[in-house]
Amino acid sequence: MPNMTSYDRGDVVLAALPFSDLTGIKQRPAVVVSALRPSVDLLLLPLTSQLDHLQLGEFALADWKAAGLLFSSAVKRGLFTLDKARINRRFGRLAAADRERLDETLRLWLGL
Repeated sequence: MPNMTSYDRGDVVLAALPFSDLTGIKQRPAVVVSALRPSVDLLLLPLTSQLDHLQLGEFALADWKAAGLLFSSAVKRGLFTLDKARINRRFGRLAAADRERLDETLRLWLGL
């Protein structure tokens, strides 16, 4: 049965994401960055609780509790396309300031 749940840009979800070297898959929190459009796929950025050694553009969320997370977390570089059926649950939503920072980061990473 298809996943009929809709997700909005800025939603924080638990998703099955591949490792960047494609050696495995891990359940991890991620933030939806795709615009609301009819599609079975979402664009996601992973989140991490490992705050040391963040790369250019990666940033710690200012209000991780509002996003429904249990630990201080950072937006991690790595854009994934994932079928909505691979989303396990929604934790919450990024606060407005974190959504603005996310938009700035995407512009930096994508050269927009």
